[in-house]
Amino acid sequence: MMAPAVLFAGFGTADKTAREAAISSIVRDAAVQFPDLHFVEAYTSAFIRKRLASLGEHVPSPEECLEELAAEGRDTVYIQPLHLTPGEEYDNKLRPLLERYGNRFRRLVLGEPLFYHWAEGVDDDYAAVLDVLRELYPPSAEEVIVLLGHGSPHRHNPVYERLQNVIEQGRLPICIGVVEETDTPDFSMVEIRLSEYGVRQICLAPLLLSGGIHVTEDMAGKSDASWKSRLETLGYQVRTNLRGLGEYPAFRQLYMKKLANLLEKGKL
Repeated sequence: MMAPAVLFAGFGTADKTAREAAISSIVRDAAVQFPDLHFVEAYTSAFIRKRLASLGEHVPSPEECLEELAAEGRDTVYIQPLHLTPGEEYDNKLRPLLERYGNRFRRLVLGEPLFYHWAEGVDDDYAAVLDVLRELYPPSAEEVIVLLGHGSPHRHNPVYERLQNVIEQGRLPICIGVVEETDTPDFSMVEIRLSEYGVRQICLAPLLLSGGIHVTEDMAGKSDASWKSRLETLGYQVRTNLRGLGEYPAFRQLYMKKLANLLEKGKL
């Protein structure tokens, strides 16, 4: 009997260095911790896949991976999202796979993004991330951390504001913002929070799995529109950390726990 397969499906990045350091590293960790499983990796973003194809590199879609796994004769597949939040990529590109491919496998099970469970402001997913953030960014009375996530251009994604609420309950000097100007917390909301701290030093870092254009340009770029430039215009001293969260072993372990839960769920 062929080993069960795990399909890691994330949005993706066109930056090869970022992919190796922050996305494929999760797959490598999983292969070490779960040596009896077969692993494949896919990108849900058609834009990213097309961009990579123009550079001569093929990264499959989740559908391509499932077709190949079915052709190989594998009967059990676990789909573990690499998305941070249950947004449009998860709802529109991963959830439908269960219905479309459910009859191709004996067992096809979909896991959870990193931020999934939420109840009255505190829940395990948020608490677990908070523990890692506390480890990566030890609290300092002299510096505030600004973590910049993606946000959604089509609908409000409540995850970021929920995370901010949990951070404030934990009394950590961290502000959450998003790149998408149509979503919140936006720059003006972060500006207000920063003014309440009364601290002039900022560490600006991504609340993103991997680096890429959002990090190098939107967050830390030299243009006047970057968050770094805008914060400096307000008089803050800004240092940047360009590492995607997937580059940190402690953060990758959050996905290992999600995968372990998925495997347990698949036994039911």
